[in-house]
Amino acid sequence: MRTDFKFGPYRQWVLRLGLAMPVVVAWCARADVLISTNGERFVGTIIAETTNAVMFESELGGRLTLSPAQVRKLERTASNETNFSPVTAVSATNAPAPAPSTNLLWLPPGVGHDGADWIQLKSGEWLRGELKYVQDKNVEFDSDELEEQLLKLKDIRQIYTARRLLTQFEGQEAIYGRVVVSNGIVMVYGPDQTTSQPREGLMGITPGGSKELHHWSGKAGVGVTLQSGNDDQTTVNTSAELVRRTPNTTLLLDYLGIHSQIDDRENANNDRGHVTWDLRLNRDWFVRPVQFEAYHDRMINIAYRLTDGVGVGRDILDRNGLEWTVSAGPGFQYTRFDTVEAGQTEDASTAAGGFQSRFEYDLTHRLTFTQTLQCIFTDREAGQYTHHSVSTLEFEIKRHLDLDVSFIWDYLQSPRARSDGSVPERSDYYLTVGFSVRF
Repeated sequence: MRTDFKFGPYRQWVLRLGLAMPVVVAWCARADVLISTNGERFVGTIIAETTNAVMFESELGGRLTLSPAQVRKLERTASNETNFSPVTAVSATNAPAPAPSTNLLWLPPGVGHDGADWIQLKSGEWLRGELKYVQDKNVEFDSDELEEQLLKLKDIRQIYTARRLLTQFEGQEAIYGRVVVSNGIVMVYGPDQTTSQPREGLMGITPGGSKELHHWSGKAGVGVTLQSGNDDQTTVNTSAELVRRTPNTTLLLDYLGIHSQIDDRENANNDRGHVTWDLRLNRDWFVRPVQFEAYHDRMINIAYRLTDGVGVGRDILDRNGLEWTVSAGPGFQYTRFDTVEAGQTEDASTAAGGFQSRFEYDLTHRLTFTQTLQCIFTDREAGQYTHHSVSTLEFEIKRHLDLDVSFIWDYLQSPRARSDGSVPERSDYYLTVGFSVRF
């Protein structure tokens, strides 16, 4: 396999297509530019500059503090060239920094030569790192400076990949090759042919090739609460998520478990495993041929409950930092109860209808609010109506490490009475705090 891939033909192609691109972005003429030593380019405002540090307010990354050794160049607007101490490591001369480059045809020197992927935002900022995927109008990119970023595809101007990836357009088979997205065109450079398609038809870009592991990503978390004194309490909550992505499919496996004891008395014991497989029809609609859940909760008298179904879904909201996706469909549910009163059946089988909602809002570039809701409608013998709601604040501490605070509300409208005649409460509430690792 050739490994000496160059972007020479890309540059020529970009220059040809770039003739139709606007050369000057109005607001960029009023912005400062910081270029790091690895080539990443940030647009914003210089907050402070000394011989020891540079503070820069980036349009994308917020406030950045870099040492002079991490800065290759500072480009100042005329209005900002006052009251700053020089950064000796930035420039070899004392000549004034050049005006910010607003030419959209400029490419970082490392593109095509350093083995890294590159993306450019509409703000003019360039990020170097690894493209994780483009899917559902989202772009996940692991930046050298800003770490993992979840961006909107509509906010991305250009993409250059150093690796071969799987790219799929609406109504076509996936194509394997290196990718360039620029000026409304997606170019895929495969081993045997080059494909060019309008950007509007792009379904997704994901890792691929001979290694199955390239398709997978995941997250695992745990939280522990210990209390001693008048009451001895131990609470453990665990969660895990595995995702397999291709350009037009998403396979999701997740688990949530909450177990708690107070003075050797069990007061929480439930586990929930969930599997979904989504197939994208276009950029807005998807079908869900597989939707399965296994659940048990002894506190509400459920030994185990199995729910299987299918569905169809749509992206309701897709704005910068704001997403809302819903789905619904029919299914079937089987429930085995832990104990029952004399003369009552020990299980229940019923047709079911399901509704799912996922809402996500980026409060800041490090703090995200996510709310998921699953509702299931059945006959009265199986509970009539249940829902599982999880509201989470996720704070990114550092690369791959998050602090999660979740409020969970489980509701069962018609619980089955236990063998002693007692009826479980309809609602259970949990507040969990824990750390999670992304991989």
